[in-house]
Amino acid sequence: MKNKKLTLAAIIAVLITGTVQSQTFKYPLNINFKYGYMPKTLTTEDLDSWYKSYKSSMLLQDCNGGIRTDAYSEENGVTKVESMGWAMIIAAYMGDKETFDGLYRFYKSKVQGHGMMGWKVTCGGVNDASSASDGDLDVAFAFVVASWQWGDSYKSEAIKIINTVEKLIVGCGNTSVIAGGALTHGGVYGGCNETDISYHTPAFFRCFAEITGNSRWDKLADDTYTLLNNGANPSTGLIPDWQRLDGGQSDGGRNHSYGFDACRAPWRIALDYLWNGNEKAKEWCTKISNWAYGIGPKNIKDGYTLDGRATGSYHNMSYVGGFAVAAMCNSQEVADAFGEEIANMRFDNYWYHGFLGNCYMMTMTGNMWHIRDAETSIEKEKYQSSVKNSVVLKNLKNRKFELSGIVNGRSVTVTTLQGQLAQKINITEKQKCVIDLSTLNNGCYILSVHEKKNKNAMRQIISIF
Repeated sequence: MKNKKLTLAAIIAVLITGTVQSQTFKYPLNINFKYGYMPKTLTTEDLDSWYKSYKSSMLLQDCNGGIRTDAYSEENGVTKVESMGWAMIIAAYMGDKETFDGLYRFYKSKVQGHGMMGWKVTCGGVNDASSASDGDLDVAFAFVVASWQWGDSYKSEAIKIINTVEKLIVGCGNTSVIAGGALTHGGVYGGCNETDISYHTPAFFRCFAEITGNSRWDKLADDTYTLLNNGANPSTGLIPDWQRLDGGQSDGGRNHSYGFDACRAPWRIALDYLWNGNEKAKEWCTKISNWAYGIGPKNIKDGYTLDGRATGSYHNMSYVGGFAVAAMCNSQEVADAFGEEIANMRFDNYWYHGFLGNCYMMTMTGNMWHIRDAETSIEKEKYQSSVKNSVVLKNLKNRKFELSGIVNGRSVTVTTLQGQLAQKINITEKQKCVIDLSTLNNGCYILSVHEKKNKNAMRQIISIF
């Protein structure tokens, strides 16, 4: 009997947990962003195919109950924090709580003295204990998405991580930038004279400010555009992997051309326009995608000097996809051209292309969203579902019409075909009422039934003779 009681209690606990932790926004949402252009040439099915290959080949459940990222890379068996950040963002947006929690268990097991994961780790050890800022910032944002999906316990953890990565913000006079990472013995490396524009995601930083109330993140988001414009070539818009705040060669001598760091920056910057309508993001993304469109989506190579001379030889998702997301800020024509090329690209299990391809395609199909857009989309869907085919109009004799399927709080307007209001009737009856239009002149009119907040439940042309 005791064992049976324990079993029953365990079942109840699982049921309760499942209820509390059920996701809020189920994939796919396929949101049409308020700003920008959604490529009509890329489908959710294209994303599904990529995601299936990604999940089966790049996530390994092999480390003390945790899930780590892996793929064909320069260092087999090594997990880099960048891929952990991308993987956790993907899992949160997909509503895959089991994978998200497993990834975080592994991440936590590799946290070093600075409070962040070591840059390069293996299942059994740590190869480089210093942090890499982009990965930990992405993990912080993944927890913001998790809080949107699964509630307060994830929100409190998000705030903790955001407060930890705040140490990566470096002040350079009146401008702030992200340091390269945190050192195990204290402090950070890089900053004003050595920073990476692809570590800056203004849309994420604005979310950090919203959830913590810390305005430093809003300032960092705005300051990103000073760094971006200082480094961008005035003709092509191309930016370097690493730079000084003033746009010059970084003190550390790191790559100062459009390489494998810079190629992901268009995705990070474009989100600030797609979510927030930031005009500075639109301006730069339009410039860089115009340049790439001139090259041709099928001709993009993996590396360029800032003035646009190709240094790479290969055509891959990391580069094409970055330009493709930027194209969403440009025009329907440019967005569709890049969307078509992305749809034609096959999955590449090289770690960088695999993870970034998934992030790019989620954005391009409206499945990497801000909660504002998600809530608006859900409410619109509920409304459309509630009013679909619910109001029926029946033509009676003597210019009278019967409306059925209505609810309290609606009104009816009758307008001319030119848009002039001819009559307005407030509806107070439930389910069915008769409206009298005998005072109107002969002709055709538009009869609209409005729900609360002036939403249209039905719109139909009627004739009165």
